[in-house]
Amino acid sequence: MRISAFHKERGDSVSFTRGCSPELRLVPWHRVYVSSLFTYELPRTVKTVEYYLPVVENPAEDLFVGGIGATLLPEYIGRRVPCRVIAGALDRRNALGLGEEAIAEFIPDYTLLNSVAWKYQPEDAYFVRVSMGCIRSCKFCAVPRLEPCFRYLQSVSEQLNAVRAKYGERHDLVILDNNILALEKDRLFRTIDEIKDQGFHKGGRVENKKRAVDFNQGIDARLVTPEIATRLSTICLSPVRLAFDYDSVENEYKTAVELLSSAGFATFTTYVMYNYNDTPESFYRRMSVNLELSVRLGIRVTGFPMRYVPIADIDRHFVSKHWKWRYLRGIQCILNATHGMVSPNPAFFEAAFGQDFEQFLEICAMPERFIIYRNKYAAEADAWRCEYRKLSASDRDTFLDVLESAHKSRSRPRFFESAQRFRLLLHFYYPDES
Repeated sequence: MRISAFHKERGDSVSFTRGCSPELRLVPWHRVYVSSLFTYELPRTVKTVEYYLPVVENPAEDLFVGGIGATLLPEYIGRRVPCRVIAGALDRRNALGLGEEAIAEFIPDYTLLNSVAWKYQPEDAYFVRVSMGCIRSCKFCAVPRLEPCFRYLQSVSEQLNAVRAKYGERHDLVILDNNILALEKDRLFRTIDEIKDQGFHKGGRVENKKRAVDFNQGIDARLVTPEIATRLSTICLSPVRLAFDYDSVENEYKTAVELLSSAGFATFTTYVMYNYNDTPESFYRRMSVNLELSVRLGIRVTGFPMRYVPIADIDRHFVSKHWKWRYLRGIQCILNATHGMVSPNPAFFEAAFGQDFEQFLEICAMPERFIIYRNKYAAEADAWRCEYRKLSASDRDTFLDVLESAHKSRSRPRFFESAQRFRLLLHFYYPDES
């Protein structure tokens, strides 16, 4: 959106699309910009770049690739396709080679997203950044590499007033900071007051429709104090986004939820990372903590599980040492059925994830269709469960390894011949092959 604003200011014609567009590929372009997302999307990014090679005269000069993946693994793209890789944020002069000021300082082109059928959510919001970087150095996170220095950028008021002057009033406010609570106390409180004074006070409305403020990357539970919780309660923050990524932050996480609940917040979305240095038991217990907080405080803490992938991996196949591939696949199936969220409703939670940890592991080990379509395959699932429970703990461990090997095998019939001891169970997973 900022790149578009820069080019339109020059008088250029700009088009935007998602992925590969046959219509746009028929047009000769002076420049093409491709944005990369996470590193595990880089193979698709390269295919997209290859798709648009014919539309520019000199790809090595006129086809640009930037974004997260390009910053973390610039050599992956550079070795595979001719283009100009731009690593890092566009916060420096002449990054695009046209003598421009820092692109990061341009007001985003809010009309750009109207050119595609895809509906971006929220549709009618201001997008701002008050700070960049983070004070933490979490090894699982790419922010320390993408934005190594934590610093203040610009006030909310300046950004919103500039957008209003160019595009008019917008309904909601999305703040994209990595760790906004890490701002110096006086500046943080001034920022919250600015948000309130800009029309996003608690209960704020436009044309009788409630407004919302979304700290989209979440707020740091370890930095929540009674004073901060009270200040946040003066704006129309919804939902409150937090993270509960590992066991050692449990007490601080619980305290943060309790403080924010006491300040009047009732709706939370908590990111719960798994497949890093945790165990399946830790993951289940952290989700159970959200359930306990919901019931005890009379609030809704919806879990948002996020599977860890190393920040330099080009696929999503990573399985950490404490996990089994089958358990990860089982969680994916559960989340497919729950639309990626974990409800704080006790009955819903128990139906999806089990009444206890042992039942959770058993659900994750089930064949995929039994997990996703519980009612349809209830009788077959009972038969599977009867066979599965006959296995000793060590045999279950071996069987889960067999399932991973079967998943990776290019010749399953031959593989099944070597796994006859589990023939009955394998038939539930591969009824047409085993």
